[in-house]
Amino acid sequence: MKCIFIYNPVSGRGQIVNQVKTIVKRLAEVYDIVDTYPSKSSNDITEATIKACQEYDAIIFAGGDGTFNEVAMGVAACKRRPPLGYIPQGTTNDIARNLRIPRNVKGALKVILAGKTIKHDVGKINDRYFVYVAAIGACTGTSYTTRHEEKRLLGRLAYAKNGINEFFTSPLSKVKVISDDKSIEATAPLVLVLNSISVGGLPFNRYGHLNDGLFDVILVNNDKSKGRLNIIKFFVSRMLGMRKAKEAIALHASKFRIEIDGEQTWCIDGEEGPKGSVAIENLHSHLTIFAPKRKARSQKNR
Repeated sequence: MKCIFIYNPVSGRGQIVNQVKTIVKRLAEVYDIVDTYPSKSSNDITEATIKACQEYDAIIFAGGDGTFNEVAMGVAACKRRPPLGYIPQGTTNDIARNLRIPRNVKGALKVILAGKTIKHDVGKINDRYFVYVAAIGACTGTSYTTRHEEKRLLGRLAYAKNGINEFFTSPLSKVKVISDDKSIEATAPLVLVLNSISVGGLPFNRYGHLNDGLFDVILVNNDKSKGRLNIIKFFVSRMLGMRKAKEAIALHASKFRIEIDGEQTWCIDGEEGPKGSVAIENLHSHLTIFAPKRKARSQKNR
C-alpha cells in the first residue's frame, strides 16, 4: 500500500510546511510508502493528482477549499479514483465543515488513519468539476479576487472587506434554469448551485445532502434594493433553520442548464470558473473520501 501527500505550501498562513515530517510519519503507520509533493503553481496540483490516480492507493492532501477543488478536478477526470484524505489548511474550510473533518492536522490525520470512507457527489460545470458550490452574483468573486497577502495578514477579515465592496457593486442577472421537468426564469442578484451545508463559513444550508444525486439550486429574488435586502433575509432565515425562504426560488435537479444574459464569471469552490451560460450535471457518488460517517438525512421537504 502506498500513498502520496500533496500540499499547498502557501495555503492558509503557510504553517503546513512545518508539519510535513509529522504527517509523513503518521501516514507511515498505515502505508508502506509515503511520497510527498509540494505544489509549485496554481495548476500543478490537478496534474499531479491525475498522475497519482494511476500510481497510489490513497491521495492525502493539505490546503484550503481551492486545493480541494484542484484535487477533485484531477480525480474526477480519472477512471481509477483512489480515496482522498483531506487536511484542512485554508481560511474558511467549507468542505471540511461539510464533511465534519477536524480543522487541525492532528484531528484530520486521526480521521484518515481510521480508514472509514464516504461517497460524495461531484458537479460538472461545462468541462470543469466542483465539489460543493457553483455561484454567480453578489460576493461570489470575493474568494478568488482577494489577494493571498491580504488573506495571510487578515484571515477571514480580508474576505469580509472585499465582500462588502462587491455586495454593493454586483450587477443583477436575468437567469433561466432549464431542467428535464421544469423551467424557471427570474432576475436574480445571486444564484447558488449547492452540494453543501456551509458556504463562506456560514452553515445556512443545514438540510443539504452531499450524496443524493441532486443539487440545491437557489435563485435569490430581486427587490427594490436590487435584491441586496433579500440576500440578507435569505441567509438569516436559513441560518435560523428555516427550510424555505420567500426571498428565494429553490429547486432540486441532477442535470440542467443555466442561461444568463451576460458574461459574468462563475465561482466554483472558491475559484474562478467559466463565464456566461453553463450546463451542470451531478456525478453521483463519484468521489471516495476519508470522513466520519454522517447520519442519513430524510428526503422529506426537499
